[in-house]
Amino acid sequence: MVKFGSLSTTAKVVLGFIGTAIATFLVLFYIFYEGPFYLVAHQPTQPINYSHKVHADDNKIPCQYCHTFARRSEMSGVPGAARCMNCHESVKQEAPEIKKVIAHYENNKPIEWVKVFDLPDHVWFSHKKHIAKDVSCQTCHGPIEKMDVVSRTNDFQMGFCLDCHQENEAPTDCWTCHT
Repeated sequence: MVKFGSLSTTAKVVLGFIGTAIATFLVLFYIFYEGPFYLVAHQPTQPINYSHKVHADDNKIPCQYCHTFARRSEMSGVPGAARCMNCHESVKQEAPEIKKVIAHYENNKPIEWVKVFDLPDHVWFSHKKHIAKDVSCQTCHGPIEKMDVVSRTNDFQMGFCLDCHQENEAPTDCWTCHT
């Protein structure tokens, strides 16, 4: 057995570098595969209290009516005040939250929704491809049509996506999701 103290300075530097590289790899593997970044229970406060339960469950408005880009783009898109006004020109105009929507609409000001579902920049996800394969919104977003306040129900870590791809015989090579 070689004693660390008897190694040359160059050997110590090389071993230190290798040890650091291994430790870095293990930390990055944990972060991107099992790590704490996109954990469940993210429920930000939104500028307007919007209930998916009222709209999607009680009133049976399909997800893609508001999220119009989902079937033809990578992004699902979030509705602007004009989309809301398609119904709220005549429905519940006196409700406090609808008054906020009307103010945004009349002032041509976008509603600054806070993202609930977000992925790291190095991950590519296409809503269009998933919808084309009949993957329901609930597969990733959970029972969103039952939520008064949207929160994440899945962790969106690599394992979550990889398990789904394997179960559904979808591509699992790295370049499918990583750019």
